[in-house]
Amino acid sequence: MLTLHHLNNSRSFRILWLLEELELDYELTTYERTKAYLAPESLKKVHPLGHTPVLEVGDRALAESGFIIEYLLRHYDKEHQFKPADDNEAAWEDYTFGCILPKPRRCHS
Repeated sequence: MLTLHHLNNSRSFRILWLLEELELDYELTTYERTKAYLAPESLKKVHPLGHTPVLEVGDRALAESGFIIEYLLRHYDKEHQFKPADDNEAAWEDYTFGCILPKPRRCHS
């Protein structure tokens, strides 16, 4: 059984979308951000840092949206509907995604 721990306004929406597109059966546990736009403390019971998404697959807990997407595609997208079978084409997808993200802010001066 798959269980998605989903935080509103986060990258866990990607996983929710992919689970629906793959027409998989799953349970959904939702979490709401605080008024300060932080994840609730209750998420730390699922992930030590309180991050989402977390996808429980049996007794395993998978974290990080990119990894979870790769896992779902590898195990459930047998017809390569959402990921090309050609590794070169897949590499271009990763490259283009990296190009559209904003530059990270510096953490220190």
